[in-house]
Amino acid sequence: MSAKPAALLIGANGGMGRAVARALLDTGYALTATVSRRAAIDPFLADYPSCEAVEALDLSDAVAVKEQIAALSSQLSRVHAVVVCSAVAPCAPAEMVAIDEFRRTIEINCTAALAIYQATIPHLCKTRGRLVLTGSYSGKVATPVMAAYVASKFAFEGLTDVLRQEAQGWGVEIALIQPGALDTPMMRRTQDLGHTIANLSADQAERYGDLYRQMKYRADEALAKGTYSSPEAAAAGVIEALRENPPSTRYPIGDDARYMLNLAKTSSDREIDDVIRDIYRSAPL
Repeated sequence: MSAKPAALLIGANGGMGRAVARALLDTGYALTATVSRRAAIDPFLADYPSCEAVEALDLSDAVAVKEQIAALSSQLSRVHAVVVCSAVAPCAPAEMVAIDEFRRTIEINCTAALAIYQATIPHLCKTRGRLVLTGSYSGKVATPVMAAYVASKFAFEGLTDVLRQEAQGWGVEIALIQPGALDTPMMRRTQDLGHTIANLSADQAERYGDLYRQMKYRADEALAKGTYSSPEAAAAGVIEALRENPPSTRYPIGDDARYMLNLAKTSSDREIDDVIRDIYRSAPL
């Protein structure tokens, strides 16, 4: 049985998840992880052979998530840290997003986090451990063509506040990582927007074609210039949240996140709308 502090990492096979896995191992945690699909288990273990256990976890069914995480947590002698860094980010305006996709996004990005909390909080209470969750500046500032993602992250911000307020009474600290755009495979999927644009109907192209093209231009420009934050920067934020005593409630990652989060604190809704419109309009069409 390992004498190291034990960490449970949810979403270890994504770009940020892999960076967090490395940071936790390097910091001295005994790591148990989940990945999004069975096919990811062997590649993950090949890169992180010192990881003590890896399971596939489907976050789209929060009831099953709670059951599986409860069973996995019970297998560990102690749980000192739980880190969640899984999310999906479908690109679609509110008029076009499929209701099933919207519901699935809420389930993965928000409801599953509640299930993980419910499954692990008894164990974290015993160790006075920590839960570190991953949000986004999109939980404070909305942007076009991201209806499902923005809605899930706004809900997630409120949920995190409630969890933190309740868990503090038991000595469990909860912190929220708020990344901006990270250079991860999920973010690079914005390069596929060309296919989406080409398949818009005439009505859809008239209403949303410019927004899609502006979004794609901004993403391509950031990737070309290397201005996205690195997954390692987000991982460093996770480690800081685990080490600081007490931790900050929120850890913005990246200049874009800090700018947007400050905007949310200092500007009216109309002023934020104007800023977002200006950002999109500044992209050539």
